[in-house]
Amino acid sequence: MDNDNIPQMAQNARPVARYLIETAEAAVTAKVSIPADKELLFGPVYSWWRLVCRTSELVLSAADDGFGPETAPLVRNVLNHTYAINWLIDNGDLAVHALTRYSREEQRKLVEKVEKTGWPGAVELRAVYEQVKTLPQPEWTEAEEKRIASLVHEVKNFHDQLDRYGVPEIYPAYSHLSSLSHTTIETANLYLNHPEGGSRPELMVRSWASADTYVVQVALSLLQAASAVSPLIEGDPMRAAIEKATGGLGLEGVQLLPERVVKAVKEQARQRGTR
Repeated sequence: MDNDNIPQMAQNARPVARYLIETAEAAVTAKVSIPADKELLFGPVYSWWRLVCRTSELVLSAADDGFGPETAPLVRNVLNHTYAINWLIDNGDLAVHALTRYSREEQRKLVEKVEKTGWPGAVELRAVYEQVKTLPQPEWTEAEEKRIASLVHEVKNFHDQLDRYGVPEIYPAYSHLSSLSHTTIETANLYLNHPEGGSRPELMVRSWASADTYVVQVALSLLQAASAVSPLIEGDPMRAAIEKATGGLGLEGVQLLPERVVKAVKEQARQRGTR
């Protein structure tokens, strides 16, 4: 991203992002028809899409109110979930089962931690976990079991997920957002102005960092998410909005989704056409 062009890009991105948020909400408040063979997959995809839209809306509102790097943890979440939507669509129902398995493993760890530290409610949490463990599980072939284990690894490791999709260049952006989401030297300097040649930093009430980069990122994520999800819905309701937003961001001819997901989206369209 060319730093010199970011202010102009942000100015273009703001209305595009709001337009995508509004059209996405309009699309899902209308009667949505989901193909029967996509019911298991679409639920998590839909929820992550709504999370991307709602969180992006929060970032834009915060930016309008003068917040900038304070939104970085939210933008990180938007970026992460946008690519996770791709991951779900590409891998289908097995990814949903991998997500469930990962969730249960995290639930087990939480139960053990609250028991070890003596938190109130540990007994109730254990009871819920034990009940979840009794829920029936599908029987998998050896190949399916191996695939699910690989998918569990991918959902836990964003770097490897991006590598798999051939977009490792996205990770530095994620890494930067992560550095603003944890206790780092970056956050320790957000409200300090270090004058050139000066020995004592100036204390600032607001950070020197602009919100422009974060506005651009959420606009791109909203466009990518819509491009991945809309073809799953009968009628591809976001298509016109996607094309308009692509033009608004000057991205005509740019492939927005990883190649694997492009193929998965095309397959969805082909299957609809044969019904």
